[in-house]
Amino acid sequence: MRIYILIAILLIISVALFFKKDTPKDTSSVKKIEKTVGVKLLNKKNYSKVLKLRGFTEASRIVTIKSQVEGRISAKFFNKGSFYKAGEQLLLIDPEDKLAKVKEMEALLNQRKKEYEVAENLFKKGFRSEIKLSKSRTNFENALALYEKSQVDLNNTKVLIPFDSIIDDSFVELGDYLKKGDSIVKIVDLDPLYINLTANENDINKIKLNQTAKVIVGENKINGKVNFISKTSDKETRNFRIQVEIVNFDNKIFSGLSSEIEIKLSPLPAFFIPSSLVTLNEEGKLGIKSVNKNIVKFHPINILSDSGDGYWIDARQFSFDKLPIINKGHEFTVEGEVVKFLEND
Repeated sequence: MRIYILIAILLIISVALFFKKDTPKDTSSVKKIEKTVGVKLLNKKNYSKVLKLRGFTEASRIVTIKSQVEGRISAKFFNKGSFYKAGEQLLLIDPEDKLAKVKEMEALLNQRKKEYEVAENLFKKGFRSEIKLSKSRTNFENALALYEKSQVDLNNTKVLIPFDSIIDDSFVELGDYLKKGDSIVKIVDLDPLYINLTANENDINKIKLNQTAKVIVGENKINGKVNFISKTSDKETRNFRIQVEIVNFDNKIFSGLSSEIEIKLSPLPAFFIPSSLVTLNEEGKLGIKSVNKNIVKFHPINILSDSGDGYWIDARQFSFDKLPIINKGHEFTVEGEVVKFLEND
């Protein structure tokens, strides 16, 4: 808003200067030094622009745990909204029929193993054909697979949490009968936490992977790093997706919150110009005035940042390291005018 007010004021001054220029003058006095202005030498400095973007937080993982076996829930060990460590048990599906199945498959496995051992011994003595030996081996291997499956089913009656996470939602109660594939709980991993945001085509090439980013979520300020930069833009907005990763101690920051992100860009040579010294030329361009060999020169400027009391401008357009800016009387001079100048602070 400040820059628009400044432009409006400067336009009024420019119009006044324009009409002043059209006023007939005594050509005999053109070469006379009529005015004295103040000049200050500004030193070139390195300035790192801070790119400010907005986004929202997102859990790094959201998973729905589903039942791997059929059966009735006989015990429940979790509360919705609570945090659990990887490997903790959430509930127990009645294992009685699974235990019986393991015993049945174990007995079958032992039988098939003995049959295979007998067939192998007879084959070595020449009393059993290779085809019958192969059939015995196949029966043994099938029995082993069935036994191992029964063990897996028994183990799956204990539903464990796969990684450190929070129970965000529950779809079951004690006593419910589950079928294979039924949803049990939804879990969310909030550490690390992701911040999703977008950048336009002018800014995307300034952002680097693993670059440090300051994240502000409410009263929380955390340093994170850029862990993803999309290589394709959105077809409608033409913006590029970026993701920043932060450590979320104690899971205190939730998913879905508005966030502000500040990314410090690579430094550029710049001059700091007080806002009162920025003016407009007759073409309406923002700029500043300097003195070179007693002649006023207007320089259009590229503003890198507005700090509130002044502007950081790109110094790459200037050929000198010290900028002789007019800081007193600039509003009463025009480009090409011959002036006296006094250096000041």
